[in-house]
Amino acid sequence: MDPMGGVSTVLSIMAFAMFAAAIMKIFQIATTLSEIKTLLATSRPVTAVHPGIAIPVAAPVLQPSVQSGEEMLRAALSDMDHAVNPTSIELGNKS
Repeated sequence: MDPMGGVSTVLSIMAFAMFAAAIMKIFQIATTLSEIKTLLATSRPVTAVHPGIAIPVAAPVLQPSVQSGEEMLRAALSDMDHAVNPTSIELGNKS
């Protein structure tokens, strides 16, 4: 057998293997996409909106007023069992 015939056979087998691997990868990607589509469809609630039905709207949530860090610390410390010297909060001293 001549050397070129052997190289040609090896190249043909490698090309077939690469083609088969590419086809398998395409099917793997299609399966993954199908699974993702199924997961997205099941996780999303299906709500049909009909033109004659009013959609109830929740009452707006009132936002709490923004407090400074010192005010929040005073409120948290007032809930504690022991008293804290207020000057230690302002001056940064430990009591």
